[in-house]
Amino acid sequence: MKHYIIAKFKDRNDTEKFLPDITALFNKTLKLDGVEDVVIHKTNSTRENRYSIMIEMTVTPEGLENYDKSEAHKYWKSTYGDRLESKAIFDCE
Repeated sequence: MKHYIIAKFKDRNDTEKFLPDITALFNKTLKLDGVEDVVIHKTNSTRENRYSIMIEMTVTPEGLENYDKSEAHKYWKSTYGDRLESKAIFDCE
């Protein structure tokens, strides 16, 4: 399944500033059982109503549970949660 995290930073400069750390963080999730692939998409738009990044994960149902319980997920939420204006989570086949 695909698991998407679509996030919009309050400060648009945070996209570039934190992209290396976010990429490294989500690359660590590849060590979790059931996390098969991770791709980080950065927006190419400067429009105010656009989101900043989209994290695309390919996971098994167990992989999604492993991610939800992982230190990487906790770090993502604690480090970036307050920096986000909004986010959306979307799962599909």
